[in-house]
Amino acid sequence: MQQKIYDVEMMYIQNTSGNDYTVETMSRRSKNIKLNFSNVDGVEINTQKPLEIKNSFLSMSDSGSKVWNMRFAYPTNFNIKFLGKIIFEVI
Repeated sequence: MQQKIYDVEMMYIQNTSGNDYTVETMSRRSKNIKLNFSNVDGVEINTQKPLEIKNSFLSMSDSGSKVWNMRFAYPTNFNIKFLGKIIFEVI
């Protein structure tokens, strides 16, 4: 699976249960996109260009939901792949 998403301003990565994850991207110009992944080994971000994160929140508590929220300093384009792990490439 491969998905290109343009002008992303915010991204939410959530562990929904076990090894299942949901990725939701928010953009000013295009609609919000929600992707679901099963049997995920991890999350990786690869970048050839600088990626400026304005703020980020990571929660890995046992009692609550495991979530990673990121707000970017400027709209960013991503190529999202799934190869056993979720790979975000900045394009």
